[in-house]
This record gives sequence, C-alpha cells and structure tokens, in this order.
Amino acid sequence: MRLKKIILDCLLVGLTVLGMLTISQRAKTNYSQRLNHNSLSENAVIFNSKSQQSIQKTIQKIDAAKLSHFQIQFNVNSRFSYVYAKGKLSSVPLKDGRFFSSYDFKSQIPVVVAGQSRLAELYKPASQAYYQDHGRYLSVIGVVGTNQTTTLDQHIFVSTSPEFVLNDRPLNKVTVLVDDPQMGAHLKTFQKIFKTTKHSYLTPKTTPLVGVNWLRQNAGVIAVIAVLMIIAVGFTYLFNQVINGYHAQKGLSTGLYRKFRVAQTQIFALHLVVSSIIGFSIGSWFFYLTGRTAIFIGLMIIDLILIGIFYYLIPKGRKTTH
Repeated sequence: MRLKKIILDCLLVGLTVLGMLTISQRAKTNYSQRLNHNSLSENAVIFNSKSQQSIQKTIQKIDAAKLSHFQIQFNVNSRFSYVYAKGKLSSVPLKDGRFFSSYDFKSQIPVVVAGQSRLAELYKPASQAYYQDHGRYLSVIGVVGTNQTTTLDQHIFVSTSPEFVLNDRPLNKVTVLVDDPQMGAHLKTFQKIFKTTKHSYLTPKTTPLVGVNWLRQNAGVIAVIAVLMIIAVGFTYLFNQVINGYHAQKGLSTGLYRKFRVAQTQIFALHLVVSSIIGFSIGSWFFYLTGRTAIFIGLMIIDLILIGIFYYLIPKGRKTTH
C-alpha cells in the first residue's frame, strides 16, 4: 500500500506541475500582448479628450489629486509617447540602461527610453546616446526590446513632470492611456481631469466582470484546468480506495466511525497539500509566472474542495453502537 501511496503522490505532484505549466504559457502570452501595448495591461483605459488643456497642466492636476499608483502615456502617435507615473512601474525587457524612476517624473529635465529598433536614430558622440526632438538633445537612459518584434521595440518614451513637458501640446492632440489597478475607484477623477466622459478599454469589454476577449483568450487555459480538475478528482477517488480500510469500519460505533473518517481524511489532506506545495515549488522555480500568491491561494482552495470530496467518498458502511 505504501508503494501505491508514493505513486499517487507523484501523480498529484505531476498534475500540479502541469497546471502550473498551463498557467505559465498563458502568462507568457499575456506578457507578449502587454509588450505590444507598450507595457500597459489589458485593463488600461483610453481617454479621447477634446480639451485644449495642455499635458503639463493635466499632469499638475493629477499630481494634486494625490493618486498613488498609475502609469499614463500621452501618445502623440504609434511610435512616440510622453510618460508620467507614480508607484511601481510594470517591468519591461531592458537591453541596456534603466527604465524611468520616480525622480524622472519630478525632474525638469526630460529623459528618454528608446526601443531597440530606434537606435539608428540616436546621436551618440561618445558613450552617452541622445535623442533629438525639436532641436533639443535628450539623454537616453535605457533601451528596451525583446527577441521578438513588438511595438515596444519601435517606440520612443519621454518622461514628463509637473515642472516640465517637452514640446507641450493640448490633450486633443494626443491619445491618453491610463493604467491604474484602482481604475474603478479613480475613473471619475481621471474623467474630470481629462475633461471627458468618453473612455474605452485597451482590450474591449462587453461583460460587467470579464470581457468576451478575456474569455476567448483564456478558453484554452480554462479547458485544460477543468480537465486537470477532473483528473484530480479521479486521483482523489483512487487515493480513497488505497488508504481506506473498509474492513475496519465493521462494528464501529458512531463516535469511532467519525474518528475513522476524520483520521483517513487527515492522511489524505497531508499527502495532497504536501504534493501541491512540491508541485507549486517546481513550477515557480522553472516556469515564468505572475501572481504567484493568487495561484497558490487558488491551489489551496482546490485542495480544500478535493479534501471535501474525499471525506464524502468514504463509505459509511454499516455502523453499530455498543
């Protein structure tokens, strides 16, 4: 029986690793899509304002609003954006140098992060590269790019601040994209600042909770996870057959029978949780993953469901009292 337990433990670990691999593949796809959105998430909101208010005046109002975690891109065209942000910025694949820091968004001196496909446009008299914009040379602090062709590779990003915006222009001459994890709470504030009620999502949504696009993009992952869940239930049943001593139930009193069910369930829970943690650790070490905490919580919820199923599957048999 011990060998059977070990085999089932290994199968549970393998099942967890397969689940992590599936999630990892989707995470890679999401990351690739994010790079094609210039590092903005699919929840970013597009504001099309007809206001003559300048970018600098807009940034000053945003700064006064005391918002704490966001990234805003003022897109002049598909290859050039002004950037203003607060809080932790989304990671981008750097080829050289660094991305913007909080200091850059307070400075009166704008700096540039260039896509690797734009390097030929830079002026580099020595080790420091410069980007020329309207007769002014801006220091290039970083180069971003991937091994695949994305819009990020072809983009120029220029920092802005409440103190200075290079070649300042009105909002009706740019497209404003805002990536804010708390957009639901801050939407009205941004609408007031940008002087518009019109907005749309970078990835269109047609349902209140998740968009049809999200369902379409994640249908494969959902299907694979569902199949893995069915297999996990099958393993739970097999484990139930292995560690349950049906003969031991004969003649048990009600009290002893309850203890028997609890004890058997505890044995299964220990095997399941340990196997899940091992599988999660393997997946976290070898696979590209985002939101590990959420994945781990989801895994533990699934374990609780399987433990409940196991407890339910223990046959009640005929119980007698003494």
